[in-house]
Formats: sequence, structure tokens, C-alpha cells
Amino acid sequence: MARDKKIKNAFKRSDEHRKSKREKEQAKLARRMEIKKAEKNKENGAALKAERLAKNIPRTLDNTRQFDATSYLTADPATLRDLEEKAARASRMVNGEEPEEDEEEEEEESDEDEEMPEAGPSKQRTTRENDAEEQEGDDDEEVEEEEEEQQQEIIPDQPMPPPKILITTSASPCKLTYNFCDDLKNVFPGGEFFKRPRGRGYEIGRVARWAGKRGYGALIVVNEDHKAPNAITLINLPAGPTAYFKLSSVIPSAQIYGHARPSPHSPELILNNFTTLLGHSVGRLFGSLFPPQPQFRGRQVVTLHNQRDFLFFRRHRYMFTSPTSARLQEIGPRFTLKLRWLRNGLPSVTAPDGRAPAGENDDEDVDVSSGEEDIDEAELAARERKDEDEAMAEMGMPDKQKKPTKDTGIKVPGLAEQGEYEWKWKPKMEVSRRTFFL
Repeated sequence: MARDKKIKNAFKRSDEHRKSKREKEQAKLARRMEIKKAEKNKENGAALKAERLAKNIPRTLDNTRQFDATSYLTADPATLRDLEEKAARASRMVNGEEPEEDEEEEEEESDEDEEMPEAGPSKQRTTRENDAEEQEGDDDEEVEEEEEEQQQEIIPDQPMPPPKILITTSASPCKLTYNFCDDLKNVFPGGEFFKRPRGRGYEIGRVARWAGKRGYGALIVVNEDHKAPNAITLINLPAGPTAYFKLSSVIPSAQIYGHARPSPHSPELILNNFTTLLGHSVGRLFGSLFPPQPQFRGRQVVTLHNQRDFLFFRRHRYMFTSPTSARLQEIGPRFTLKLRWLRNGLPSVTAPDGRAPAGENDDEDVDVSSGEEDIDEAELAARERKDEDEAMAEMGMPDKQKKPTKDTGIKVPGLAEQGEYEWKWKPKMEVSRRTFFL
């Protein structure tokens, strides 16, 4: 209402507002009834309804997502595919190659020429030709049987063993962190908990290299702050990468109402809504923690759902109530992760002055001026193995593991080696609520 035509009386002004609002509602209702009546028409009603539903898409933060174009890891996959096709087309033009369509047509023509039989009446086959074909058929059958036997020998009846995962904590953890580690150990079929001592010699980089040489596939370090777990460092062994996640909304299995009891079966894994290259890297990192072939008898499923760069972790047991529906019972634990950074390699181990510790497997750490000019790699490896065995004895491992282990041949990076950051989150990167990276 214009300022000069404004009603000064508050009661009359409220009545007019109520009347105008009622008129708008009635006009909207009449418009909806007309649309409903038109959609009931048998001739073009279905087409009108499909057109209306195609246009009536609500705007949300998810469907109005803005990709971060500053890095190829977080860029739109569709644009990357278009750029790859353009680059391939440009390279073909520069090299003077013909388009792929012409090549495909030539291949089809050549196949047709080869498969075309000779025209004319059929010829009678001789007995020699029939005998030769029978011998060739018998030889092919024997080769196929041998290949099947070899495949049966290679592929065992039992499933592949789950990857070994070492789970540890920061120094002097609290009871909540221990309980959370117990839940994580039950989630991963090959999980083992290691109580990490406090002091020199038990840095994350040193523990990661120790575990990588002994066949572990990953290392999970649970960090805590204010007597509660607040972060997770996931290290893929033996050569990385290393990912750091912020941990929040932790609910142990014991605190979930009506939770189910876990079984030792390998669960199924569902990775949902990972679209960019960075998201695929994170998804593969979590996928390596579980065996490739799940045990469906256990009816357990682990879900990692990405929603606006928050990774929601859930674990359920399902039961089919009908051929098309199932019921879920949560097992736990329940927590949320958010990626902070991803870098190549393993964490480095440095002294307080920033230098690499002496006596390691790096050639640069050997002091040549001290008279040890003829030290070979075997002696350095033996020295390193001795130091690791001494550290292993102090870790409180079982007696069977305290014995010196054989060299498995797994190569790990040196203590001073540390890869560059592939991606690192910064507050200034989130310029909009619609900007996501995974």
C-alpha cells in the first residue's frame, strides 16, 4: 500500500490486510484446482503433470552446489571430462591422426570383410579335414579344462583375509577414547589395538613405519582434547597417503538405544555422494580398510555418507521383511568426520632442532667424517632392525611378537621423508555455504 493511501486506523488496517491475504489464498487455491483438473484430462494430462514436476524443483544447498575450481581435485568432474576430450581432440589434430569415428568405421568394414563367407555352392568336406577339426576341438577342450583347474587352484574356497589395521591413541588417553577405540576395533575385521606409550621413540611416523614393515595395511590414530576424542589420523601403509579428519558427534555403541550386537563377519561398505577426485581419494582410503569380499551371512553394512563435506558414519544390521523391503537395527558407533588435510607419504620424525634423528636408514644421516666410510646398506638395515626390536620389546607386545621377525621386503619411506599436501582446508576457502569439496 502506498504511503499516501495508508490507513491510519490500526483496526481497519489489520482488516484490510486480512482481506487481501484471504484473496491471495483463494486465488492460489483456484489456480491449483485448475491445474489439477487439467492434469486429470486423459489426452494431455500426463504431459502437463510431467512438465509441472520438471519445473517444480526446490532450490537447496545440495542442488545449487558450487565446485571449487582452484584445484583439479575439487573441480567439477564434468568440466574435467570435457577438458580431457578437448585435449585428446587437439592432440589428434596436431599429430595428423584421423578422427575416431572413421577408424571405427574402417574396423567394422574389415571385420565384415573377414566374416563374409565365399559365395557359391557348399563344398563337400574330406575325411582328413573332419579328423583335423575333431583333434583341434579335443585340444581346445583339454586346454579349457587345464585353465579351469589352474583357476580353482589359484582361487581358494575361503575368502581373502581382512587387511591388518593398527589402532592407537595419543599419549595418556582417557576412558572415553579407550571405549571409542574398542568400537573401532569391532568395526574393522582386521583391527588391532596398540596402547601407545609416552615418550621418545613412539612418534606417529615411527609407529607407522614399524607397522608398515610388519604387514599392516593402515594405521588409525585417535586424538583427544578436553578428555574426549576430537580427531582421527588415517595413514595408509606402507607408503601413504595420510589424512587428518575432525571428529565430532561421537556416540558409542553402548549409548545407542536398542543397539544390536556385532558379529565377526566382514561387513558390506556403502560410500555415498563422493563426486570429485578428492572425494574419490577419500573413498578409496576408507575402502582399503575393509576386505574386498564381504560376508553376507552377517547381514552387516557400514555406511559412509557425504553430506556437505561431513562424513556420517553408521553401521547397521538389516533383515528382509519382504522381497522389496528390509528393516534396520543400528549397531554403532555413530560419529561424524570432516576432512582437514590430505598429504602424500607418511609423517616424518624429526628431532627438536628440526633435523632427522641419527642412526636411521637414510644415507644422509650417516656421519662420514667419523670414520664410518665403508658402511653398506645391509649394516644400516641390521642396525635399524635392532633398534626397532628394542622399541618393540618396550611396547609391551606379546612374547611371540617380541622375537626378531624376518625381513618381509616391504620398503617404507625414511624417517625424514614427508610428502607434500595434496589438499588442505582453510577458513577462507568457504566463501559460500554452497561450496563443497568432496
